Amino acid sequence: MLLLTSLIELMIYIYALSLLFYFSDCVSRSVRSRRIGAGLLGVTALLQFSVILVRIALEGRVPLFSVYDFLFLFVFILTAAGFGLALTQKAEFVVLMLGIVGFTASVLNEFWFPVGEHAEHIGYTQQLLLILHVVLANLSLVALTIAAVFGILYLFLYAMLKKKKWNDTIRRLPSLEQAERWAHLSVLTGTPLLIVSLLVAFLLIVAQKRWEMLLDVKGITTFAALAVYGLYFVLKRTHKYSGFSIAKWTLVGYALVIVNLLSNAFSEYHKWNGG
Repeated sequence: MLLLTSLIELMIYIYALSLLFYFSDCVSRSVRSRRIGAGLLGVTALLQFSVILVRIALEGRVPLFSVYDFLFLFVFILTAAGFGLALTQKAEFVVLMLGIVGFTASVLNEFWFPVGEHAEHIGYTQQLLLILHVVLANLSLVALTIAAVFGILYLFLYAMLKKKKWNDTIRRLPSLEQAERWAHLSVLTGTPLLIVSLLVAFLLIVAQKRWEMLLDVKGITTFAALAVYGLYFVLKRTHKYSGFSIAKWTLVGYALVIVNLLSNAFSEYHKWNGG
């Protein structure tokens, strides 16, 4: 039974990582991220198939007759189909949408329709998902902090150039192009991490039917920050806005992230989770 539980938990983690790389590819085209995401999706499908085989070996029958079994098979077929589509061209957005549906169904299935001894491991699974949420949120905060630092640096250099103030200290700093590139790469890293972290938190709320948490101040500020970073990518892709404007939006997004962090004092979310 420990093997079965471990396989399911590993599958959920790898599924989340696959979504992370697909989000990264979708916000800014990255063949490397797409390939890693597809590879992890293939591993997820393989783990799901392994779970089915282990259950057949343990129970002596094909697991088909409960709601849990039905949904698990549905998720497996959906994941396998997504992996097949991932091998074709121009299907990354379809694969991402299928992945979100599959991951959501997989997590909720573990909470709402567990069967047999596996039901005893719900609390442990919840703790693992909470760990995943916290780790992703922290990594996102680090990446977005780095983006904010480079954004501030860009604005400072821009102001110095405009005033034609140049000295040895300024020469030791990165160029405007370097500051803009590193800020963008950091936002490109932090935003998908924030999205998947938010998805995991949302699924935990839905799984326990704590709907009031959706209106919690922390959730609202997180969505607001995510909306700003989404706008950042839209502006970046239009090529109609200067690096100066883009850098300011980077700082607006980070300001909302800090507000979100400070909102812990007024939020019920982490109190509910024992944080």
